[in-house]
Amino acid sequence: MCYFLYGSLYGDVSESEYVDVKNKYGLKISLGTKHDIKSAVRAAAEFVQDDFRITDWICDCDSPVGKHDPTDPTIIELSNLITELSALPGAKQINICKTWTGKQNKKEIKINLGETNLPTLLADLQENILYCLNI
Repeated sequence: MCYFLYGSLYGDVSESEYVDVKNKYGLKISLGTKHDIKSAVRAAAEFVQDDFRITDWICDCDSPVGKHDPTDPTIIELSNLITELSALPGAKQINICKTWTGKQNKKEIKINLGETNLPTLLADLQENILYCLNI
């Protein structure tokens, strides 16, 4: 099977402002909760299409996320997307994970976004863990 990257933005965010940011990037983070991510992970085991995948790649096994290179262009793009989304008024949390098909996230890690180096966090992201980035 494969790894898939999932992401959601939780908060009371203006749809038009969200779309303006979303349309600037090739990657995406959908509006939703950490529970939406958990449901998407479960649905992937049944090959159900979901809206919470960050990429439109066949799978994310070769994604630079978790491959320890914070200078990779995809890591930088994802970091910029997360930074812009987190700056939207009403944004409260961004949730992200790289999870193996058919598996559930082993645990949840809460991180204050302003207290972390985002490209390094993304480059060192561990598989099968849900990261909740509090804004």
